[in-house]
Amino acid sequence: MIQMIIMDLDGTLLNLDKNVSEYSISILEKCKKKGIKIAFATARSKKSVERIVNLIKPDFLILNGGGLVINKDEKIMYKKILSIKTSNGIINKLSKIKNNGYITIETINNYYVNYNNPAWHSDYLHGIYCDFSKPLLQKSYKITAELKNDEIINEIKKEYKDVNILKFSDLNSYGFFHKKASKLLAIETIIKKEKMQMENIISFGDDYNDIEMIEKCGIGIAMENGINEIKKIAKYICGSNNNDGVANWIENNILNI
Repeated sequence: MIQMIIMDLDGTLLNLDKNVSEYSISILEKCKKKGIKIAFATARSKKSVERIVNLIKPDFLILNGGGLVINKDEKIMYKKILSIKTSNGIINKLSKIKNNGYITIETINNYYVNYNNPAWHSDYLHGIYCDFSKPLLQKSYKITAELKNDEIINEIKKEYKDVNILKFSDLNSYGFFHKKASKLLAIETIIKKEKMQMENIISFGDDYNDIEMIEKCGIGIAMENGINEIKKIAKYICGSNNNDGVANWIENNILNI
């Protein structure tokens, strides 16, 4: 018995234009009518998923790579956040690297970026320009950076034991999270509180930060467009995100049986 379906957003449920089709919306609505819970598991923040949440109205949101979990009533179920000291320490190290790429920091209330056009997509219109020359007196869920070489990674790992560093498949992007902020830990929190069983959970993903949940959930499904590492450990591989891979798999394997 399937109790919950969990899906990443970018590269998974969302197509290349960062949209979700009417077909996918209708399939997820059918799942909810069958009593199957729907959850998003994304590195995005609460603010940047509002558009998609309004379309689908999931039961649970796993945000900031697992740093924050909320239910449909916006009650916080799980929260792991980097301290002010750790956040500023990492930002300071990243800012000193010459000819480096972008840096962003997702705090409790704001999203700061070090480039002049933060709105690369309408979901990020709330971005605030900051050159990070002065400390931010705020805790952070996530810091991301484009590193042209990864020499700084080992330095940060040694100095900040409470930090987990994940590479993203696009370009040379890295995410810095609390060491207990992960999609898998977030899922375990939900199923414990909701009295579900891991073997009754389906998860879809495409990138490095999805590997744990794809491996541990009862049915882990990799996207056709996903990285090879996730395809190797997935139970199934569905179609690509640009061809409604998630919705097609659900319809053929859950709704039509």
